[in-house]
Amino acid sequence: MRQNLPRTLAGAGCAFLVALLSACAHMDSQTVDVDRLNNAIVRDDVGHVRAAVESRALGVNQSIAVPGYIEGTPLLTVAARSASLGVMRYLISAGADVNARTPINETAVMLASFFYSEEQEGNATSRARHDEAVHILVAAGAEIENDPYHYTPLSYAAYQGNNATVRFLIERGARVDADAENGATYINTPLMMAAIQGHHRIALQLLRAGANAAIRVRGGHTAAEFAEKYRHAALARVLRCAESMAPGETFPQKCEATTAGESASPQPSLAR
Repeated sequence: MRQNLPRTLAGAGCAFLVALLSACAHMDSQTVDVDRLNNAIVRDDVGHVRAAVESRALGVNQSIAVPGYIEGTPLLTVAARSASLGVMRYLISAGADVNARTPINETAVMLASFFYSEEQEGNATSRARHDEAVHILVAAGAEIENDPYHYTPLSYAAYQGNNATVRFLIERGARVDADAENGATYINTPLMMAAIQGHHRIALQLLRAGANAAIRVRGGHTAAEFAEKYRHAALARVLRCAESMAPGETFPQKCEATTAGESASPQPSLAR
């Protein structure tokens, strides 16, 4: 997703390219079937991954080519994306770098914050394993921020409507305005991400945690303008109120009345 956010995200309809994998790759002078390895990680087959590592055919910080990352991405990011909790725990216990990144600077925490179980789409438990994956990574010391001018785990969770992870990251001290400074940002803030998708409750979480609705993307929109652009009228009204707060005013003091009758966030759509 690079600093220009998934080029696809800017337009709200996102599709992620799936690359063809080669049948195998050479690692440490031995041959590893990458396709089989990727499938084992997705199935959470700890035994397969452990056997490859213990045979020295594979390192715990090895990068492999998988759908979406033909350049290769660390094993832990593959496991985090699919919330393969057993494989994640094994890799972490074996010394995997919990802050390893994909070629486009996504961390394992970001991927766990963004994805969810497609098999359970629309189900109340569809995010449970990915929420747990976020917790496992953070408990192991993973960072909850990102490099300047890149999206953060909180931004990804806000875009996807992941209420539990948004709350968890805020409680752990995630910056609600990311790296915005002096009322401006080069990339969308978490609040803007929620506004684009119309995630009303997540926007309220962020505002109550101190998110600044007046921040504007350089040469672009504020959160309220994003909400208006994508026709989330009720949320836009709340954000306009938040934009108008005077120095020292808090969101509950100024705008809480505008939140009456708030609606639930729409069900997430996999954006990649």
